[in-house]
Amino acid sequence: MFKDLGLKKLNSSFNELITQSFFTPHKHELPHYALSLPPNHQFSQKRLEDFSTGRYCAIKALEQLGIQDAVIPIGEDRAPIWPEGIVGSISHCDSLAGAIVAKSSDHISLGLDIEEIGRVTPDLWDLVFTENEKNYLSGLSEEDTLIQSTAIFSIKEAFYKFQHPLTKTFLDFLDVTVALPDLTRVHVLAVSIDPNSVIRNNRVRYYLEIGCVISTVEYSDETGSVIPV
Repeated sequence: MFKDLGLKKLNSSFNELITQSFFTPHKHELPHYALSLPPNHQFSQKRLEDFSTGRYCAIKALEQLGIQDAVIPIGEDRAPIWPEGIVGSISHCDSLAGAIVAKSSDHISLGLDIEEIGRVTPDLWDLVFTENEKNYLSGLSEEDTLIQSTAIFSIKEAFYKFQHPLTKTFLDFLDVTVALPDLTRVHVLAVSIDPNSVIRNNRVRYYLEIGCVISTVEYSDETGSVIPV
């Protein structure tokens, strides 16, 4: 059975300007006409299911904004092309898929990532974590390390989805660092990003659901309040 989680923790922490939809188990097959796949796509069956499930979540989130029968094509950078006047983000792992959307008059960009807890093994740490982040993780209990390492990784992924539509710039995992220990903000280390760039003003949230970390990033001012555009 394909179940809408109706994640109350996300609803209560988002303002009413952001809508969300999360479903499990992770499988849904939209008709191909609704997927708007590239003509030469070579998706495996699993990739097609991942793609379809994410689009299904996005369609359900858009319906909450009054947008019916939306089609969300893939851009050249493989990011979703949202309906005019909409920003959003889609993510999935093997057990959960979700999407968050908002009107572009209310938010300039959104980032979402979902990761299964424990997937960021220590052999990956040098690739994805700064020295400060590695030192922080090394001081935690085994259980907390599993959760926090996944959360920091997931937050960086969500931040990339948030920042790329605004900057069109590739950022590596080591180009940013997550504020510790509260994990409520991402600091940009890359010198290629303007010191006054709006992406430096961000708010991070993360949640634990059914063995997964769900991370979201949105724009905020320095006081932490959301700034509509």
